[in-house]
Amino acid sequence: MDTLKRCIPLWMLLIILIAFSVVTGFALTVLVKVERIGIWQGVVESPHFTVTELSTTVKGLNRIDVKVVLKNMDTNTHCANVTVQLLDVDGDVIAEQWVLTGDVAGGAEWSHVFVFKVKVIVKSYESTLVIVKELS
Repeated sequence: MDTLKRCIPLWMLLIILIAFSVVTGFALTVLVKVERIGIWQGVVESPHFTVTELSTTVKGLNRIDVKVVLKNMDTNTHCANVTVQLLDVDGDVIAEQWVLTGDVAGGAEWSHVFVFKVKVIVKSYESTLVIVKELS
């Protein structure tokens, strides 16, 4: 009889297993990284804007310039929010800037140079991601 008193009841074992599963599932959910997928060499395009130029210039250890040129392929005027992210080897964002294009007439181009000045940024920089979110 002594051994039976020391055993864990089945219902208690089930509760422990369920709690462990919930905690493990939550921990795995929290640790999953956001994956950024870049098309056309790290450029995500909008329906009406096309990136016609993307150039990155390293200017010393603490500065990276990224030139983005967009073309409005539609006949109507559109505006967009353009975000440039600098990524490290793991795809994590190490620097980010955004700017509004304002109204860009149909068939017209818009360009901007994003200047990133961050201490020792060049050591961790691996790639560039451009995100064009059309607003109108």
